[in-house]
Amino acid sequence: MRSTSREPRSALPALTSIRFFAALWVVVSHLAVMGYVNFSAPVRWVAGDSRPAVTFFFVLSGFILAHNYGDGLDGEGMRRFYVARFARIYPMLVFSLLLAAPVTAILLISDDHAHLFEWYGLPGNPALPLIASLLAQLLCLTAWLPFAALNQPWDGPTWSISCEAFFYLAFPLLVAFVKRITPAQRGLLLLAGFCAQGLWIAALPHLLPPSRSGFLTSQFPPTHLFEFVLGIAAQCYCRELQRGGRRYDREALRASLLAVLGIGVLSVWRPLAPAYYLLSPCFALLVGGIAMQKRPAWGLLGLRPMVVLGEASFSLYLIHVPLIHLAELAGIGPRGALALLAGMVGLSVILFFAIERPMRTAILRRYGQRASAAPSPAITA
Repeated sequence: MRSTSREPRSALPALTSIRFFAALWVVVSHLAVMGYVNFSAPVRWVAGDSRPAVTFFFVLSGFILAHNYGDGLDGEGMRRFYVARFARIYPMLVFSLLLAAPVTAILLISDDHAHLFEWYGLPGNPALPLIASLLAQLLCLTAWLPFAALNQPWDGPTWSISCEAFFYLAFPLLVAFVKRITPAQRGLLLLAGFCAQGLWIAALPHLLPPSRSGFLTSQFPPTHLFEFVLGIAAQCYCRELQRGGRRYDREALRASLLAVLGIGVLSVWRPLAPAYYLLSPCFALLVGGIAMQKRPAWGLLGLRPMVVLGEASFSLYLIHVPLIHLAELAGIGPRGALALLAGMVGLSVILFFAIERPMRTAILRRYGQRASAAPSPAITA
């Protein structure tokens, strides 16, 4: 890979903003699953499934990392890249587990076997699996462990961090390979990857019992690797189009609208399961279309409040399940759902400015990388 010593380019503001809507999709889906939001059946069909939103994050992650680091990583650049990834995800990961600690303590002290099983998948004596689960989450390994007692306790959504950690490790090799091949070869690679993912998902129920095949379909990092590569490839195509100097605002707008239409239709229709499988190309088209526009969504996605919500979306994603659990234990019912949602969004913004960004800056400065005031290039779900 070509050596480079420069700082990565800042993330596109509009792509930072849309992270908020993906995180909100996840939060609302969990509120619906836990009975805080009573949607009509068709809406529940869509809102009750948060997996497509996580796939969106994986596609967006590949795109943004390729945008910021696609010119190559030498030895020093690679070290800085991994320090930046650690600084991006780990402080809030630890904070989310600290936030989940009171939930776990209350369930253990009150001997609440019903919620220990419903929320954590823990039957019987939970001490050993709780310790093992905590270690797995701290080591970003839960998505590799197909056991509910290990990947559900504490803060369940951290499974996606395991996927992102895997993608980060592979990123330097992936981006070098995807950039080196021709556009036609890249298209064949994506077609092969899409088919391979589909065949893998289709074969799993025939190879393993439902509890294992379901886990491998929804959480296993290699299952989602294609989505990350798709994001990298989409960014490469966008960069190649932009090299000609011509603007593609009109075509990009049409692509974005087509992607939104496809996402809407496939989210309701769902001709194949899981829903995220057919949606990932739509997500790549949406991300690429927004990136190619001068003023996406008529400039609304570039407004500073929207960008701040997008920056805080990682905090929102990680804190919402422990907070929903605490709310239920405190007796806050469906009538308080709107206030709970608003509170979680507000707290995520506070945490972004009070913990997430300062900790990221401190880690980057401590290990020799100049902290940037621009939105973070790392996108994680």
